Amino acid sequence: MEKHVYKMIAKAWILGAILLVTGSAVGQGWIKTYHENLGNPGFPYATKTIDGMLLFTAPKSNTNDPKIIKVDEHGEVVLENQHVSSYDDFNTLGLIGLDDGSFLLLARTKMVVSSLDSRHVTTIVKLDSLANTLWESQIPIGLQTLYYHSPFEATVTSNGDIFVSGFFLELNTNSIGAYLVKLNSQGDLLWEKTYYNSMIGSGGTFNIGHIMVEDGNIILANDLSLIKTDSIGNIIWEKNIGGSTAIRSAAILKDAEGNILFVGVKDNTALKPAIPYAIKINTYGDVIWELEYEEMPNSQFKGIVVAMDNGYYLCGDSEAFVGNYNFFLAKINLDGSLAWRKNYDFSESDFSDEVFQFSDGSVRIIGRIGNFSDAFIAKTTPLGVLFSSSISGNVHNDIENDCEPDSLESDLSGWLVQAKGAFTFSQLSDEFGNFFMSADTGSYTITVAPPGPYWDICNSPTTVNITTFNDTTLIDFPVQAIEDCPYLEVSLTAPFLRRCFDNTYYVQYCNYGTVPAADAYIEVTLDTFLTYQSSTIPLVSQTGNTLTFNLDTVAINECGTFQITAFLSCDSTILGQTHCSEAHIFPDSLCLPPSVLWDGSSIEVDVECVGDSIIFNIQNTGTGGMTQPLDYIIIEDQIVLLQGDFQLGAGETMSVSVFASGSTFHLEAEQSPEHPTGVTSTGATIEGCGGWFSLGFFTQFSDPDASPFVDIDCQQNIGSYDPNDKQASPVGFGDDHLIEPDTDIEYLIRFQNTGTDTAFKVVIVDVLPAELDLATLRPGASSHAYEYSVSPEGWPIFTFNNIMLPDSNVNEAASHGFVRFKISQKEGNGHGTHIENMALIYFDFNSPIQTNTVLHKVGQIFHWTLVDTETAMLSQPQLRIMPNPLTDSALLQLENTEPGLLQLLLVTPAGQVVRAETAFGTGFEIYRGELAAGLYFFKIKKDGMHVGSGKLMIR
Repeated sequence: MEKHVYKMIAKAWILGAILLVTGSAVGQGWIKTYHENLGNPGFPYATKTIDGMLLFTAPKSNTNDPKIIKVDEHGEVVLENQHVSSYDDFNTLGLIGLDDGSFLLLARTKMVVSSLDSRHVTTIVKLDSLANTLWESQIPIGLQTLYYHSPFEATVTSNGDIFVSGFFLELNTNSIGAYLVKLNSQGDLLWEKTYYNSMIGSGGTFNIGHIMVEDGNIILANDLSLIKTDSIGNIIWEKNIGGSTAIRSAAILKDAEGNILFVGVKDNTALKPAIPYAIKINTYGDVIWELEYEEMPNSQFKGIVVAMDNGYYLCGDSEAFVGNYNFFLAKINLDGSLAWRKNYDFSESDFSDEVFQFSDGSVRIIGRIGNFSDAFIAKTTPLGVLFSSSISGNVHNDIENDCEPDSLESDLSGWLVQAKGAFTFSQLSDEFGNFFMSADTGSYTITVAPPGPYWDICNSPTTVNITTFNDTTLIDFPVQAIEDCPYLEVSLTAPFLRRCFDNTYYVQYCNYGTVPAADAYIEVTLDTFLTYQSSTIPLVSQTGNTLTFNLDTVAINECGTFQITAFLSCDSTILGQTHCSEAHIFPDSLCLPPSVLWDGSSIEVDVECVGDSIIFNIQNTGTGGMTQPLDYIIIEDQIVLLQGDFQLGAGETMSVSVFASGSTFHLEAEQSPEHPTGVTSTGATIEGCGGWFSLGFFTQFSDPDASPFVDIDCQQNIGSYDPNDKQASPVGFGDDHLIEPDTDIEYLIRFQNTGTDTAFKVVIVDVLPAELDLATLRPGASSHAYEYSVSPEGWPIFTFNNIMLPDSNVNEAASHGFVRFKISQKEGNGHGTHIENMALIYFDFNSPIQTNTVLHKVGQIFHWTLVDTETAMLSQPQLRIMPNPLTDSALLQLENTEPGLLQLLLVTPAGQVVRAETAFGTGFEIYRGELAAGLYFFKIKKDGMHVGSGKLMIR
């Protein structure tokens, strides 16, 4: 089925995609979850039924009540039956379908030998076609010498005899071995064999699988060995597999030619990540081929089935990063070569365990989703396509302004398209403005995110309902210019700053406006401790530390980069000092009319060190006077020092001074409501005035660069650092790294090739948390050219092709790289919201390196609601607290004032009110009572007027 939500420009690639999807013999795929609270580890085991359905177990952790569930071809439950075992510690380990429609359930249970002796032993349960129990049998293999054994595989012969294999642990020696037993059709033990040969079990895991071959002979497979036995378990031959490297076995099968395929994973070593492994042998034990799939690092094969069209399907899981797994489906050819691989990611951790192919060619994968909590079944086409429906279209510049497509209108690349429904799919439009997203059935809201404020998008948002399989929806998104105006953005970054060395700043600029920016230029003002050395584009002029660079004309959607080298002073700086440099791009005018509610004022703050004083200057640089008072707050390191208010006419300045103690001081002032930049406050920070009493507090606040035309890079100079790390600006206030709900975050991801050879390609994947808005992401400056894309689940990807990054042993200086981006929080992030972000760094085909996790907590830093505006701080009476810090009690006294009605408010640094008291006079006796040790802020009113605030420490 094909439907047009909007008139579509016919593109050849879209038509090809439609033919590919609709031409499949298998309809829509799907993924179903089953909320069974599996526990950990609670593996769902599955088998095909004789009527073409799927039966699986939903075992609960540490219980004896596995549920048996049967689903139809659409994944709908048609049967549920709770198995109630007569044995304790029922641990489900397998499910095998039989030709008569019955099933065998493999388990490990507890056998009580005496009051002092209980052992875990193999248990077999036979179920009928409705999952009712027919019989249940514990197998006491080697009861006198073995105290622990567990099944792994079962096979039923044509006369109903049952062969079971598994591993055991010997009672006295703790030796590990394999066992093979034969049972009759009622579960009675006919004979048992145990195998202690030196290769069995030495791989460190105990999966013992077996296959019946010609004349009733049996091949047993373990981590490092193969054993062939006759029909009564006597060894015919035994052979080593995998060389000296241990493999963890996962599955074994016999193909149509009678050969044996055995798959697992090579164990991880210090030199090589864990990688999938497969070996194919004939019935004589001769190796036909043996392969390691190095293109799939940190992955493992878990299940295997013979494909109807030759070759084999394999499922497994891949560790995207530590603790996070995605499941996959792979197809390998008869010679073992990898035909293709499809990755699927739906939650924090997804594990696949078994794979099946059905008569219509479709494939089913079963596993665990949501970090063990739920079972899932996924249906795909023979090519691994999960969803056969799609949403596709084109984004283009609607020059005619008629919301209609025109073949002469230009395409727009790099625009974010998102489909939000039960699952969210994301993609950037390609170089031709096209996008294509596979989608499941359901309702989706399709949006296109403009890169700048001067664009309006026809048909966004649009609701799409996918109701049938092969439902292809075509959507056209004509984009119109609201204003004919350039919209320039600039990004300035140094990956690190080192004293006594030349350092490199990287500048990136882009025009996200609707017309080219003529005569564009950039001014870069270096920190006062930096000295300009050179640049990769001509320097037009230099006034002090302000450098000017001409850009000529910057076209629509065009970006450019250049570099500046500057020397950081030795003698006049100290280690850990913060340095700020600024880039300002011109033209810098905003073309949209401001809000009618804006009073025209624009607040800027600067700071200077004068003798023993720090002077903050709050200036109104706008064209209008403030129509209402606004608040400011001064913070010393992490303690609120002063609070007050101000009201300024156009061009007026108010100064606030504090004693220069060598601490880090920050003044944050509210911005005029409805300000065109959209920010609510601005500030300035200073350190090192009056000495170097504190370091490391400078970057806990946002840089005052809310305008897109300005970017400020503030960072501490360093000695050494982790070569593959992630940093954020602002760092956040206090131990919780608090940021306000409207604060944007800039992330810097640094990488270094510390290997032994040149890295040809580096890929950085940012694992973007749900609390950040992908639509607002702005790729920034970088050390090398990159391609920006997004994964379907909405993770930003930065790909450095042909980076040719030398290893640090050959060229340490050139072995470094970085990328920076800026992003906004999602609306609705409430106080207490945690934002945790990390990144994965891939060097060529190696396993990813996981960076540190950067933490922020959304909260209130600037307590505007606690500050009254009746009286400015400069006219307050002097406050004295004795003692401070207090142990049991302290006296808070207002000096030079008459007695009056006093109100005291005591709050934590997070803004929580912990005490409110009233008294008549000129002071309070503050008793500790239940208050915990730490720092608190206080506010005092006298006769309803704000008269003071400050800090109090409790030991």
